[in-house]
Formats: sequence, C-alpha cells, structure tokens
Amino acid sequence: MKKSTLAEIAESAVMGEGTVVWQFATICAEARLGRRNVVGSCAWIGRRVVTGDDVRIQHGAFIPNDMHIGNRVFIGPNVTMTDDKYPVVNNKQYDAKPPIIEDDVSIGAGAIILPGVRIGAGAMIAAGAVVTRDVLPGGLVKGMPAKTDGQAAEPMA
Repeated sequence: MKKSTLAEIAESAVMGEGTVVWQFATICAEARLGRRNVVGSCAWIGRRVVTGDDVRIQHGAFIPNDMHIGNRVFIGPNVTMTDDKYPVVNNKQYDAKPPIIEDDVSIGAGAIILPGVRIGAGAMIAAGAVVTRDVLPGGLVKGMPAKTDGQAAEPMA
C-alpha cells in the first residue's frame, strides 16, 4: 500500500494491496477499500464505506458513510453521493440511506447521486447528471434530473 503522508487515514481503515491514496484525501474510521484502488486528492471516504477491487475515486469525490461500491467502478472528479433526503441542522430523525453502486459502473465528473439510489451493474452516469432514481443494469443516464436516452451502456472491459 502506498499512503500519502498528507492524507488523513483513520487507524481502523483497511486498505487492500496496491491501493494508492493521494494527498489531502480523508478516509474515515472502519472504511474497507479493496485491492488496487486509487483515491484521488481531496476525496472524502466516509465511515464504514466498503469498496471492491480496482475502484478509481477521483479528485474531490464525496462518498458518505456506509456506502457499498462494487468492483471496477470509476467515480469521476467532484462526484457527490448523498445519504440524507432532508438535510437540516440537528436533525434528530436523520435516517441515512446511502446510494449503492454495483460492479462495472462509470460515473462522470460532477454527477450527483441522491440518497438510496441503486446504480445497476455496468451502468454509465454522464458528467453533471443528477441521479434521482435507480439506474438499471447497463443503463445510460444523463441530464438534470438524469434520464435514460434508451441506449444501453457499453460494458466496461
């Protein structure tokens, strides 16, 4: 494991073999990253996040607590995943519902994934999309809110 001396990595976080973490990234307590992951600079990985192998999380991405990310997933720069449908200060009824990202998903730069959304295996999310609903396996969505254009995503190699 290569670990940047400028990254903040909780002692209880576990990094798989070959995982690289770049400067100013934060990896919170009990996160478990798979083998050969790359975490870009300024990325935030929340508590108890679990990733598969060969995951790429680019600069400035935000991954909330308790998320599950499959194998061979690409998360572009400044992607934001959210887990709170009704964010307010001192929300005593906070009910976190992080998104779920299945295997072989590609998420373009600046996309926003709303709480509880499942991104199916092999799906592609266009840059800048705001994903408010589940995306079917192999689906391609784009826009605000994100919609399918009827095309299936190309499988990732």
